[in-house]
Amino acid sequence: MSVAKTPLVIIVGFLGAGKTTFLREIIPLFEGSPCTPYIILNDFINAEIDSAMLREVANEVRAISGGCVCCDSAENLKDELASVPLEGSPVVFVEANGTTDPFPLLELLTLDPELAGRYEPVFQIAVINEARWQKRFLPWDRAIERAQAATASHIFTNRSQSASLKQQQRLRKDLSEINPNARASSPRELAAELLSQPSRARLNPSSRLGHSHQHVAVRVALPPLREETLVRWLGSFPPEVLRIKGFVPLLDDPEHPACFFQRTDDDIKRPNIIKTTLSYDTDSCAVFIGRDLDADKITRSLQPYLEAEDLPPLAQSARKFRFPGLPRLKQR
Repeated sequence: MSVAKTPLVIIVGFLGAGKTTFLREIIPLFEGSPCTPYIILNDFINAEIDSAMLREVANEVRAISGGCVCCDSAENLKDELASVPLEGSPVVFVEANGTTDPFPLLELLTLDPELAGRYEPVFQIAVINEARWQKRFLPWDRAIERAQAATASHIFTNRSQSASLKQQQRLRKDLSEINPNARASSPRELAAELLSQPSRARLNPSSRLGHSHQHVAVRVALPPLREETLVRWLGSFPPEVLRIKGFVPLLDDPEHPACFFQRTDDDIKRPNIIKTTLSYDTDSCAVFIGRDLDADKITRSLQPYLEAEDLPPLAQSARKFRFPGLPRLKQR
């Protein structure tokens, strides 16, 4: 008797491209359907930051912190994929670390007998920030970005309003050359395809990059902050800091006592702030990704902002910050 297989969606995209936002948009589209979405999230150091956000829209979220699932955390990914229950109609989404080399990841998913026998079809959707396409700081970063697009079965481009017409034309030309078989898609279109028993996706594996990470991730604890202080501090870091994200209590908004935040290298003065009314067992912290990062130096850089606004010193920063009187986020 044949065993029913489970659709698997790998979401790749360079740091800050919008992968978590894509998940937050596609997961609600399965509500009321027979399919049960499962999310496996991989990120540097602390995947729980994005996991906490995703638990607002998904019942099943599993986090893999540390190295990329294409190399250091490949076994962790394999274990998580093997543990997804087959009952019902699961659809599994894997959000890969932003610097993931897709070639060894695809090798793992297609050549491992246990996984190949369990998951089909396998999609890889590349999320691309149009304004930042091939404008990354290092040649290695640009090679990773091209590889993620070259191996994708589906491509979702966003932030076109921030890209010049010349940049949009360049992206279209590059994609037509490196991956003419990829299908342009959106969260709604991909959800409809998954719900209509899609055919096998056409992946485009070629030569691997020879993965050798050149990025460093550091994590620093944060005290409660005012939103304006947070925005000013995040904007003080140079573009070489590719991504900053985290979770922090807010001192100046009684209706939203905490927020998730993210700053990418495409608009360093305008970080994305997502406020929340819920409490989490998530450390108040910021995660920085870039080259030659110094956690102590980053921590010290916040001190002048605290002193200028008469805020508590860093020594009083609380881990596992809890908001009294607010409902705890249920682990659904």
